Amino acid sequence: MGFSTSLSSFIVMVGLLITFSLVASTSIWCTLEVSNVAKKYVNLEKMKLDVKLELQINYVNESACNITVRNLGSRIIFFKSQRGFRWNTIVFSYWSSSWRSYFIENFTVLKVKVINSSVSFKPENHSFIAPGEEAIIYFELPEDAPVIPQNAVFTVAFISHYGVSAVKEGVRT
Repeated sequence: MGFSTSLSSFIVMVGLLITFSLVASTSIWCTLEVSNVAKKYVNLEKMKLDVKLELQINYVNESACNITVRNLGSRIIFFKSQRGFRWNTIVFSYWSSSWRSYFIENFTVLKVKVINSSVSFKPENHSFIAPGEEAIIYFELPEDAPVIPQNAVFTVAFISHYGVSAVKEGVRT
């Protein structure tokens, strides 16, 4: 009876040690993963502080819009598409019997230039706006979109790949 009690106690103790070790290592691993996710989130939020955009509406007609996006921050805003992924999106909303919103990713960068100067770059060779530069962008609504009525209120939002946006509201005259 003495040997079997010792053996079963030893087996139970080994099982408890294995269970404790698994729980402790899983807890440590989870803590490290949560810490890594928190660090990545904080770094992305810090990056957003370096981005500042300004939007100006140049003109709007019944189905197209021309805007200027200025980069007033310290990070580069890229325009080039990669494998079908567009770095930035324009959201255009307006009233035409109900609110309509469209995500525009097929926009055309007409010109990139230094703010308040005549120095410009070809968008084919300069597919980004560096700090202190602006881009003149043209886009059309989808073919099935209703016409933007005269005196209709509309909103344009340029959303960068950093998650920072510039928004402007206007009225089609």
